[in-house]
Amino acid sequence: MKTKVIIELSERWLKVTIGRKVSVDPILNTDPATIAALLTSVFKQSKCGKDLEVFVVLSRNKITVRRVDLPSQDPKEIEQMLGLYLIRQIPYHKEEVFWAYQNLGFDGISNSHILLAIALKNMFRNIVTSFGPLNLLPESILMSSQGLIHYVSDALKDKSVLQGPYLILDIDTNYSELILVNKQKLNSSVVLAQGAEQLKDEREKDRFIVELKQGLVAFNSEVPDVKAERLFLSGASEAQLVIVEAALARDFNIKAQYVSTKDYDSFNPGQPKELSLSAALGFSSQVARDDIKFILPELQIKKEMQAKARQLMVLGVCLVYIFIMFCAIGLVRMAQKQSYSANLKAKVKSLAKDTQELEDITNKLKVAKQYVNPKASVLTLLYELSRFCPEGITITNFNWELGKTFSFRGYAQQIPDILAFTNTLSNSEYFKGAQNRYTRRRTVKDREMVDFEIVIK
Repeated sequence: MKTKVIIELSERWLKVTIGRKVSVDPILNTDPATIAALLTSVFKQSKCGKDLEVFVVLSRNKITVRRVDLPSQDPKEIEQMLGLYLIRQIPYHKEEVFWAYQNLGFDGISNSHILLAIALKNMFRNIVTSFGPLNLLPESILMSSQGLIHYVSDALKDKSVLQGPYLILDIDTNYSELILVNKQKLNSSVVLAQGAEQLKDEREKDRFIVELKQGLVAFNSEVPDVKAERLFLSGASEAQLVIVEAALARDFNIKAQYVSTKDYDSFNPGQPKELSLSAALGFSSQVARDDIKFILPELQIKKEMQAKARQLMVLGVCLVYIFIMFCAIGLVRMAQKQSYSANLKAKVKSLAKDTQELEDITNKLKVAKQYVNPKASVLTLLYELSRFCPEGITITNFNWELGKTFSFRGYAQQIPDILAFTNTLSNSEYFKGAQNRYTRRRTVKDREMVDFEIVIK
């Protein structure tokens, strides 16, 4: 199973969640090499494997969001209309931006409600370049606003309060975001210039409340049919709960509530909690199918190249498999030959049983052959040897094979007796070439004896 990794980039912080584990590192600059080095360090410390599912979250203050009503339900027509809308409504060339949208539904009369998100290409190029040294490709690039919706849904135990419209106020380090949610979909979003650092100043708190009220008024005019009665605060907004709750209750009759998860509460980066992890934690719990996802041609090309590489790998595996099959066929044929040879040997053995009588006759002829030639007969040799053996020589054993040497061993009291016996045998007709192979003295019961061995070639 793949490990989900959420990476959120802001101007000053790199926020990473691996599974539900959170890591935050300060960013000195947004240079791709710096971000790549930070990500490498995070992955090394977390000891995560290579099977990763990576999503990049772009902060809301880097994205322009517009709510657009278009008179069509056809996705292709909607994309064409949005392309024309971009040309007329944004202060950039169309080639300088990437855009994505979410269809909020048809009003039942004539228009589809579209939430359009626009961001500059330069930010995406930095992201793609940052992932180059890691040999990783993000699955998609998401917008932080929808991560807040998933975060609130995950944090609240009572899901019934989410059935109707509600508001979310998330305060990050240097900006805040107010979003309107209806039917668990992002209906509108407003960025407030004040973040946790700015709200340390009392004058900025007053401006923050003014901008918050202006955002609520903008929602009422933009989506008049959607009236929210609850506001959920997240991120670094817990310190501002009192003033926000007082302002909303007095002027808008909206109840405020701070929500958090155990992952957020247990996280301690070694400094005051002045940054928001809500979007990253929200996407770590789920990434909805209809969430806004920016599609980058560079990523698509690289993914296609990876797919081609996998196909080539599969082809290589198939070729190796075919080679192994041919080798297996060769081994089978070799085994068949060996089996055939074994069968032949078995037949030879079975035939040998039938020819046993012939072999017996042959053996008898060999035995008889020993007696046909008197000089080659062992009995003749034993007889002649007994004639020449003097009284001082004792023979203990004989060794004779037909057509080979004849040898015998024994012992005597003196070596001269053995030498004389050897000379006598050598001069005889049957024992010509007799040689004394060795003599060895030994003592038996206080008597010296001489062992010997004589060979007749």
